Amino acid sequence: MKTSYDIKNKTTENRTIKNRILFMLVLLTGVLTGSVSAGQPASVSISQPSGVSFSQIPVKGMVHLTVNQGKLLSLPASASKVLIANPDIVSFQLPSSKNIFVFAKKPGMTTLYALDSKDKVILATQLKSGFDLAALTQRIHKEITGSQVRLLNSTENGIIVRGSVRTPQQAKQVIDAIAAYTKGDSDDSKGRPGQDDTVRIVNQLKIELSAQINISVRIVEVARSLSSKFGFSWEALLDNGSYFIRNTSTALFDATTGVFSGRDIADSLIGGASGDLGGVLSALSSNGMASILAEPNLTAMSGETAGFAAGGEVPILIINNNNTTVDYKQYGVIMRMTPTLLSPNRISLHIAPEVSDLSDEGSVVLDRTVIPAFKVRRADTTVELASGQSFALAGMLRTGVNQTIDGVPGLRQLPVLGHLFESESNQKEETELVIIATAYVVTPTQAGELQTPGKGIKPLDNTMPEQASAGYLF
Repeated sequence: MKTSYDIKNKTTENRTIKNRILFMLVLLTGVLTGSVSAGQPASVSISQPSGVSFSQIPVKGMVHLTVNQGKLLSLPASASKVLIANPDIVSFQLPSSKNIFVFAKKPGMTTLYALDSKDKVILATQLKSGFDLAALTQRIHKEITGSQVRLLNSTENGIIVRGSVRTPQQAKQVIDAIAAYTKGDSDDSKGRPGQDDTVRIVNQLKIELSAQINISVRIVEVARSLSSKFGFSWEALLDNGSYFIRNTSTALFDATTGVFSGRDIADSLIGGASGDLGGVLSALSSNGMASILAEPNLTAMSGETAGFAAGGEVPILIINNNNTTVDYKQYGVIMRMTPTLLSPNRISLHIAPEVSDLSDEGSVVLDRTVIPAFKVRRADTTVELASGQSFALAGMLRTGVNQTIDGVPGLRQLPVLGHLFESESNQKEETELVIIATAYVVTPTQAGELQTPGKGIKPLDNTMPEQASAGYLF
C-alpha cells in the first residue's frame, strides 16, 4: 500500500527529470544555433547590457571678467557646493550661501557649477577672463605721442598688436609697455610647476618712418707733434669749442651739445684753404701729419649692429689636455656700431671702435712658436645726435721709440773701428687716435629721381634704353 509520502516523492522526482530534460534541450539548441551562425557570413548584433543612465547639464550664459578684478554673482537658491573647472584661471569665494565672488587670475576660459544641498544644479555658466585692453590702449596713446595702436585678444594668453607708430623706438616702447602690463598681472601665479603664464605678444605694428641709418666714420691717427709745431689742439677742441688756437676764431665744435657745427674754417695750417673737418683731416694726411686708417660707410637698420674690420688675423695655438687647436685673433681697425632711431630726426648711436697692432713686447714663445702680443686702443660709448650731425672721439694715445743709426758710408762697415764712424739716435714718437662719425637717416628715393651719367647729352641719349633716358638707374 502506497503512502502519501511515497506519492509526493515520486512527483518531485518526475519534475526534476523534466527540468533536466528541458535544460539539455535548451543547451543543445544553443550549440546548434552557434554552429550554424559561425558558418554564415551575415553579421550578428550583440545587445549591450543597460548601464546607469545620466543626463548632461547644459551651460547657460557667459560671465566676462578682467584680469586682477572680480565680480559678485547672486544665486537663486542657497549653494552648498561650487565647482570650477580650472581654478588657475578663475578662483572663487563664498561670502554667503546665495553669493559667489569670482576673481580672474589670468586670461582664459573655464566653467562654474553651483549645487544646492540636494545636489541640484542651480547655476552652470562659462567664465571668460582677459586683460583690460581698452585701458591699456588709452595709456599707450597717452604715453607715446603719435601712436595709433589697436590691441586684440588672440588665442589663450595672447595679445595681437596692430596699428602704426612713427619710429622703431616707439614700436619697442609699445611692446615693452604691453609686456610690463601683462607681466605684472601674472606675478601671482609665477613659480608654479607645469604652468606657463607667459603672454604671447604678436607684433603687427607698421613703422611710418624709414628705419635705415647711414653712418660715415673716419678713423685718423694724428701725430702729437702737430700741437707744438702748428698750435693744433684737440683738447681745446673738446673743452671750449676752439679748433685752432691761433690764426682763427671760428669754433667748429660746440662743447655744450657735443657735436660739430659744420661751419667752414680758414687757417694757416692748410695754406688758407677753407673746408669742413673732413677736408682738414685730408689736408693733414696729404702733408704727412696724419694717417687715415679707415673710412667705413655703413648702413644699418634701427636697433641692428653693423660691423667693419680692416686688418688681418693671427693664428694662435691653444693647448688643452694635450690637444692643440688653432684660433685666429683679429687685429687692425675693428668697429661695431648700433644706431637707434629715436624720432624723425634724432639718432642714438652706440659705437665701439678698436685699433690694434702686433707687438713683440710681451710675446710668448711656446714650443718654438712665437705667439705675438697686441697693442690695443679701444673705446665704447653711446651718443645722441641729430641726423647729419657729427661727433668726435679723441685722446687715445700711443707712444713709440724710433731708433735711427747714421754713419759714414764705407767706413762704418770697418771691423772694430766702424762704430767710430756712426751715430745712434732715438726719437720718441707720440700719436693720437681721432674717430669722427656722422649719422644720417636714410630717405628712400622715388622711382625716376636717379638719373644715369650723361643724361641730357643727345649722342648718349640715343644709345640708352628708354627707361635709362627717362631717369631710371639700373
